[in-house]
Amino acid sequence: MKKLFPTNSLISVIKVSDYAAALAWYGAWLGEPDEVPMDGMAEWRIADNAWLQLDATGETVTPSAAIIGVDDLAVYRTALLETGIAVGEIQDWEVVLSCDLHDPDGNKISLAQIISQQ
Repeated sequence: MKKLFPTNSLISVIKVSDYAAALAWYGAWLGEPDEVPMDGMAEWRIADNAWLQLDATGETVTPSAAIIGVDDLAVYRTALLETGIAVGEIQDWEVVLSCDLHDPDGNKISLAQIISQQ
């Protein structure tokens, strides 16, 4: 089955309860947000047409997950650890390497490196 229509971008929304704490945590490894469209919301451009958005504008916060592709997982994992951000061990899934980190609200961010094109 083919796609009904083409798509051209993706925004992954991460709901957070403490905007200041989340902004500091994500900022420690992503730097300053690329956009702050409104109070309680910040966005980082992850790739050409992919964004990670923090959203503290609603009342409901349920754990979210996002997967971010990287080129050299071991280097990025080491950089996170040196920044003081806890990150799990690298898992080898044969076609992809991954490791997980969790923000202050328990949202899971996985970093993934493709190692084999099957």
